[in-house]
Amino acid sequence: MSTTLAAGLLGAILLAAYSNHFQNSFHFDDAHTIENNAAIRDLRNVPRFFVDATTFSTLPSNQSYRPLVTTLLAIDYKLGNGLHPFWFHLSSFGLFAALVFLLAFVIDRLTNNRWIAIAAAGVYGLHPANADTVNYLIASAEIICALGVVGSFAIYLGFPALRRSYIYVLPAAIAVLAKPPAAIFAVLFGVYAWLFPERNGSEQRISRRILEVALPFVICGAVLFLVQRMTPHSWIAGAASAKAYLITQPYVALLYFKTFFWPANLSADYDLNPLSTMDDPRFWIGLAFLVVFLTTATFAACYKGTRVIGFGLLWFFIAFLPTSLFPLAEVMNDHRTFLPYLGLVIAIAGAAALLLSSVSLLRPAPKIGVACLVASFLCVNAYATFQRNKVWRTEETLWRDVTLKSPNNGRALMNYGNTLMAKGDLSGALEYFHRAQALVPFYPVLFVNLGVAEGAAGHARLAEQHFKKALRLGPANPDCYSYYGRWLLSQSRAREALPLLRKALELAPIDARARDALKQAERFTTDGGAAETAESMLALSLRLYREQHYEDAIAACRRALAIRPDYPEAWNNIGAALNQLGRYEEAVPACEQALRYKPDFELARNNLQYARARIASSGK
Repeated sequence: MSTTLAAGLLGAILLAAYSNHFQNSFHFDDAHTIENNAAIRDLRNVPRFFVDATTFSTLPSNQSYRPLVTTLLAIDYKLGNGLHPFWFHLSSFGLFAALVFLLAFVIDRLTNNRWIAIAAAGVYGLHPANADTVNYLIASAEIICALGVVGSFAIYLGFPALRRSYIYVLPAAIAVLAKPPAAIFAVLFGVYAWLFPERNGSEQRISRRILEVALPFVICGAVLFLVQRMTPHSWIAGAASAKAYLITQPYVALLYFKTFFWPANLSADYDLNPLSTMDDPRFWIGLAFLVVFLTTATFAACYKGTRVIGFGLLWFFIAFLPTSLFPLAEVMNDHRTFLPYLGLVIAIAGAAALLLSSVSLLRPAPKIGVACLVASFLCVNAYATFQRNKVWRTEETLWRDVTLKSPNNGRALMNYGNTLMAKGDLSGALEYFHRAQALVPFYPVLFVNLGVAEGAAGHARLAEQHFKKALRLGPANPDCYSYYGRWLLSQSRAREALPLLRKALELAPIDARARDALKQAERFTTDGGAAETAESMLALSLRLYREQHYEDAIAACRRALAIRPDYPEAWNNIGAALNQLGRYEEAVPACEQALRYKPDFELARNNLQYARARIASSGK
């Protein structure tokens, strides 16, 4: 079998493993970076992405400078003509596939064995832990980051002419604009140059070698500085205690290492809490692991035959540093292993090359046996990845899985409650919200959701208490203002909603939902803020109907009916608007209500007959 055919089979298996993920829904931070981000809805905003980091997210605390990611999202939105997950997944998977094959190219240059390179790239591409990154759309930042680092090595190792012009630095430097950890390429490249001095060209002058190693530090450092300067001051890393975060990381490194070799119980949101003290045995277990790991990596790096193994192990440790030394909100997240796991794959490839150099496989039988064993292993991983994709299918499947594997995760309980609320199971949602409240009693978003659920259950007084508490706990969180304002709007309290919605947009100018709600509130607040009346709401509804804003016309009539439930003209206008929207089954009862209150209402009778005729013609 030729290596070209083997690479083609790898591509086919990779596509098969991820064939069920292209319609998976948005999750986590996708809400404020994609779904509710008005900035990505117009490609004319692309130049703005590179000068204004607030376009990355509707939440000020999450507005970091990642213009490459936002540009990619805007292109995906344009291609799909809206928020269709397929197009976002297609571009993300395309980048991932490119990364896998570039990794094979780099490993081939390191081991001089294309078969090992293809197999090792397959291990990485089909690893179920990496499926979490591929399925999580905003984590395309991780893919671009890794692609930039591997791309720089690919240029350096495979194209000597470009090496001499120092172009090899550019992919990693550009990738910093997607996520800052890409700057770690400079350190990784320095380690490579130290371990493989003969591959840099023995004829090079010392000054050129120094420049070759120093240049990545200068360029990546400059881009990293730019990212830091462009990131708004509102951005928050999220860790409650830097010390607690840091002393937890040695144990987290051990867990990441274990997950690579035994990826059981993967969770999209772990419930591991930061260690509170160094007296915790887990700190010493993690520290012992790091000592043994670094000793092994250093020992392997010192000998020519095991240098590739040492380089891979050091890659894992070095790539782990950016997220372990910089305190973040969660102490552990599987998508943070995406770049470090490249190193473990390189180490495995180095070990395989060493093994093959010492064991004769000249006979056909051993070759076939090894090939079958590797193929079986890759197929098992492909199946595991296929199953992992199913977990990411919807918000409900994802958060159900997280609550089972991380039962003490308050955010997971809240988010699963959200999925129940979306299905109309308010009692189930409230049960999960209250369980979450016991774990995270000061989480403002939780109280927003409690307010939404209690409001939907008809408990207006309790809902408002929760919304107000959310504001007290999260005065800088635009969602606290936006959801409260939208709830007030649903209660026909448009004048009270206005200042809240304006504050939400002040904090998050690109919040699409808050912007739409504010427009609606301004329409419903007539005569410069005068009190709403049934008549004024009907007049507004008629104007909106003429302007073909049928949904808003219906909402205005609902407000009229909240003031005067027996208002036949309002019921009729609802029926007429529903007819225009093609919702004839809903139009019938609205028109019947109009005739109930005004039996001789000819316009309502005509609208009713039209709706029934359309239903009959459609065979319903």
